[in-house]
Order: sequence, then C-alpha cells, then structure tokens
Amino acid sequence: MSDDARKAAIALGICVICVVLLVETSIADRAQPNPASPVVWTVLAVVGAVALAVHLRFRARARAQRRRDGP
Repeated sequence: MSDDARKAAIALGICVICVVLLVETSIADRAQPNPASPVVWTVLAVVGAVALAVHLRFRARARAQRRRDGP
C-alpha cells in the first residue's frame, strides 16, 4: 500500500467516524435536547466533509501513481 493510499484510507475512516457520531448525536438530541447540538453537528459535518475531500484527493493520487508505475 502506497503512502497516498494509506492516507486515503485514514481520511475515509475519519469521515465514517464523523458520520456515525453525527447520526448518534442527532438521535441523542431527540431524547435529551442540548443547545450545543447545532455546534457539534456543524463541527462534525465540516470535519467529515474535509476528510472526504482529502480521501478523494489522495485516492486519485494513489491511482495515478499506480497507473504510472504499472502493474
């Protein structure tokens, strides 16, 4: 696994964790509302979106490098 592929996998993991936490906090907010929930959701959404963008960038770089180096 190349360095770019490893970075892409880590970024995807962070994105998945953010999505899971986002869903969990939204469900918890229904049971016990908290005024700070919108701030938490915003932070999780921004971190998840950035992680997804990083994942896509490094995955594209890893694929391009794999094509350049050959099978």
